[in-house]
Amino acid sequence: MSLLQIKNISKSFDGLKALHNLSFNVNDGEIVGVIGPNGAGKSTLFNAIMNHINKDSGDIYFDGINITKKPTHPIAGMGIVRTFQDSQPLPQISVQENLDLAFKYQTDISLVSVFGRHKFLQEEQQVHFTKIKELLHEVGLGSKLNVQAQDLSYGQGKLLEMLKVIASDARLILLDEPFSGLFPEMIKLVTKLIYDLSASGKTILLVEHNMQLIEEICDRVIVMDAGQKIADGDFKTVTKQQNVIDSYLGK
Repeated sequence: MSLLQIKNISKSFDGLKALHNLSFNVNDGEIVGVIGPNGAGKSTLFNAIMNHINKDSGDIYFDGINITKKPTHPIAGMGIVRTFQDSQPLPQISVQENLDLAFKYQTDISLVSVFGRHKFLQEEQQVHFTKIKELLHEVGLGSKLNVQAQDLSYGQGKLLEMLKVIASDARLILLDEPFSGLFPEMIKLVTKLIYDLSASGKTILLVEHNMQLIEEICDRVIVMDAGQKIADGDFKTVTKQQNVIDSYLGK
């Protein structure tokens, strides 16, 4: 069953077609890789899904609901989260606070509940704090709990972004080059986190240039060029297509 449906999405910037009649589906529980040359429209696609940009035409459906014109915050609230090529934590607050903000609170957050030390809010905070410590320990960042996010290394910042994804408990996860600039040990950690997310039932749309990782991780691959889909299928099939070799793999 399709969780995400992209239907004939187009977007131009100053006459340049970043997306052109782009259509594809992502099924519930899939890990789908999106590959293509620089400028193919991969990051623009993510921006279109989250409505960071206005689309010229077309529609986007999430779990059967048209989200084409919904603001970004409600889209996130429905269960879609994305990362960026460069990690974007809130730099001047701690690692713990960054992760705490990613959780969804069941208790109403208000001045009364915050300053009144509402019992249910305190209980939720304690549950989140325990989970945060577990997540940080899992990726070797246990000692960074109270460190400001701006003081993390590049790789640690990327790991923090992945942990925020886990904390959000989103159904659809958009990962924009999660492995870029990482050392092999960090790549192993991020790969494990992606597998864990998939095993928990999450659906993942993944932009990446490392073809070895795309082949290893993804159930299906979509190839883009000049804002259009030029191939869609399993890795071995699409990478043998001449148009894919000509536009991307042969360069």
